[in-house]
Amino acid sequence: MIESGLQKKYKILLLGPNGQLGESLKNHLEAFHELECADKKKFDFLNPTNFSDILKKNKPSLVINAAAYTDVEGAESNENLANQINSEALKYIASACEALDTTLLHFSTDYVFDGNKNKPYLEDDKPNPISIYGNSKLLGEKIISDNMKNYIIFRTSGVISNNTNNFINKIMLAAETQKELKIVDDQITSLNHSDFLAEAINKILSSLKIEKVNSLGEIYNLVGPSSGTWFEFSKFAQRICKNRKKKSKFADISLTPVSSEEMNFKANRPKYSHLSSDKIKKEFSLSIPSWEKSILEIFK
Repeated sequence: MIESGLQKKYKILLLGPNGQLGESLKNHLEAFHELECADKKKFDFLNPTNFSDILKKNKPSLVINAAAYTDVEGAESNENLANQINSEALKYIASACEALDTTLLHFSTDYVFDGNKNKPYLEDDKPNPISIYGNSKLLGEKIISDNMKNYIIFRTSGVISNNTNNFINKIMLAAETQKELKIVDDQITSLNHSDFLAEAINKILSSLKIEKVNSLGEIYNLVGPSSGTWFEFSKFAQRICKNRKKKSKFADISLTPVSSEEMNFKANRPKYSHLSSDKIKKEFSLSIPSWEKSILEIFK
């Protein structure tokens, strides 16, 4: 981690500070930078026309957008809402950032890919989303890259945290009222704790020279090195829960592997969407811990 004695480097405007990733970014960045947080009360993604005014008022050198509509199933029934938050609002954000020469850091997803590759996706692989959620995130990427020079898009996957709104906490909660949990075992991805992601962003900021960059436009994959299925994640979490004698019915509940088809999901999901982080490891000499360590963070 960065030493706490380092001088603050950037004035940052953080969008979405109350979500999983946003909360971790806030906690990691506020000790090192001049951080201004814009929650829903200050900036509404459903009515984003005032973003230019917010930017002019705060005059940050950097905007970090950690806000997103992430309900993959819900997006199938709420396409307009998903598109508004994940792409349409970015027209105003990207335009204002470009006009005021402000760098934008934005987070995207492994779901921009269709899952047919069967080996880790690289940044320059052609996206082909198979869900409304994935498509809305890809549209957001395109809006940024088409309208800005100075931006970084980080693609990540399976974000978990000590916030209750994530996969591990959801299955633990479900175990309190069910006798069996059916978990998908034919979708391969990775889990990444939001604290690990935020720490990585902090390290990246320590080595960026934003004020000297004329054209920063880049996409980086930002995930741990190992992949697994949702069933494997669940079994590991259950083992840790049991070993640490957590008072949860999840420790002893029956976990049953099932196919995606058996779950009757509304949204299609890629069968393989693990991302290669070789590029970011090479350029910034950093790596994200494995999904096992991400799950262990939940049970600390």
